Amino acid sequence: MMFILSRQLLMPVVKCRRLLGVLTLLCIAAAGVGCSDQSQISQTVVADWSSPAGARSVSPNLSLDHNGVPILSWMKVSEDSVALEYSRWDKTQWSEAVEVARGSNWLVNRADFPSVVQLSESLWAAHWLEMTDPSVFAYDVMVGLSTDGGITWNTPFRPHTDGTLTEHGFVSFFADNQDVGLVWLDGRNMSGGGHSKHDAEPMSSDSGMTLRSTKITIEGALFEPQIIDGLVCDCCQTDIAQVDEGAVLVFRNRTEGEHRDIYYSQLINGRWSESKPVASDEWLIAGCPVNGPSVAASSAHTAVAWYTEGKGYGQVKLALSEKDSDTFMPALEISGGDAVLGQVGLAATEDDGFIVSWLTFSEGVKGDLNLRHADADGVLGPAAVVAGVDFTRRAGLPQMVVFDDHVILAWTGGDKSNKAIQVVSLPQSVIEK
Repeated sequence: MMFILSRQLLMPVVKCRRLLGVLTLLCIAAAGVGCSDQSQISQTVVADWSSPAGARSVSPNLSLDHNGVPILSWMKVSEDSVALEYSRWDKTQWSEAVEVARGSNWLVNRADFPSVVQLSESLWAAHWLEMTDPSVFAYDVMVGLSTDGGITWNTPFRPHTDGTLTEHGFVSFFADNQDVGLVWLDGRNMSGGGHSKHDAEPMSSDSGMTLRSTKITIEGALFEPQIIDGLVCDCCQTDIAQVDEGAVLVFRNRTEGEHRDIYYSQLINGRWSESKPVASDEWLIAGCPVNGPSVAASSAHTAVAWYTEGKGYGQVKLALSEKDSDTFMPALEISGGDAVLGQVGLAATEDDGFIVSWLTFSEGVKGDLNLRHADADGVLGPAAVVAGVDFTRRAGLPQMVVFDDHVILAWTGGDKSNKAIQVVSLPQSVIEK
């Protein structure tokens, strides 16, 4: 058995480990800072959605199928292997779990997690990560395709063809008219140094992490590869929202001077545009914060939510862009203070508004999962605590979708000896008050 079960947050930069350790102590000491205006949502309106994942399940991912129905995927960890499974909501309950793939050499990590998504009427896609050389923490992306609604899956393949023993991960899928594809963080330029090259100084566009894209045919053939950005943050999640014009991609960029702000790129005429900043926080940090952005699209706006410490303390921000615009309006502060952890989620609502989710510290290793609504004019509702999280690091990146006037949330819960996916639902109207 060679699967790697990460015990905590993927944090490849030693200096960043020290930084987060200091921040953790500050957050514990200042628990509640920036959260004084938050209310506790009554637990009578938060319904347990009876997670289909069961015991020893980690790393959830939530998406919506083409009918707007939730798809929940997760990793099921056994003694000698790991399986990628998923379930789709079926009117009043989750469907029976379907196994997509299984392996003994997988990377299991709360920050870089698999997914199962519907890309077109006929095509479903899934991805997971396989270790190629644990000594340098090298791993590859594996992709599986299904043409029968996710029931059976073809032979998996790698979307990258460089063959280097480096890191490849943080995948997002996209659709472009009849074409489909994916983007990922690609460490091939770091070849020879493996995981240790995260500490390399100075870093440049010919030796750092890149953001790449490729399209795939229904048979799994690759075409139209593209380098979207030549130097990006090493291990922050990417995210994509589908809009009428194609797709919008968001990610955390990295300058040679170590500023790490949120950038976006648009899919125009089949190609990703030159990346531009969503906002200029000028967060200077010599290490990856493992705190990626989230993007969502409504009928009239595209929104991006993200975490930053550009002002020296944690902030969750939200920026809106009008339909057909290629610029974002000034960012709104969703939450701020030393207790703010980030790990944001974002979902659009039917009224052209958006709901943001994020984590905060409360005490010790415990934290809170928070929600806040922003309407189409950028007017913010009150912040609210939805649920307590026993181990904020292990909870990973909480997942959120809006379905049938309800907000659905999933994260890794359970105790130290038995991790288990937790899924809850609450009325959307509760967040908007």
